[in-house]
Amino acid sequence: ARALASLPKMKQYYAQFPEKRNPEDHAELILAHQTFGFRAPEGSPENDEAVRLLLSRHANDPVFLVFDLTPSTSEDVWYMVEAFLTRRGGYQLGAFTYASVKCRWDAAVGDLAVLEVWVHECTTGIPILSMDFGPETAEE
Repeated sequence: ARALASLPKMKQYYAQFPEKRNPEDHAELILAHQTFGFRAPEGSPENDEAVRLLLSRHANDPVFLVFDLTPSTSEDVWYMVEAFLTRRGGYQLGAFTYASVKCRWDAAVGDLAVLEVWVHECTTGIPILSMDFGPETAEE
């Protein structure tokens, strides 16, 4: 993304639109961590902290974390995701057991911020594949 930003045509285009962040318009780095937030022994708090450190160091870059939310995921991570869904509305606590989550570092909060959630299975037994709960917008 930074390489793109250094190209003369890109500089010229984005000089006309200073409110835009050109790296995010063209590229993003996604760190897929299948066991992020899992309780031991499946997960590793040390690895989770390393992921948080990496994301915090690149808070101003288009760097994102995606992970699976499962019954093995810690209560803290479940709380973070459920708080996001509750803010979005139309979500009932405990409505699903599996989802995929996309986050990025929020420097203002000093922690991860959930951007999107895709539910894979509901506890009702009726599968909801790829039900998108995001991203949040400024109007919300």
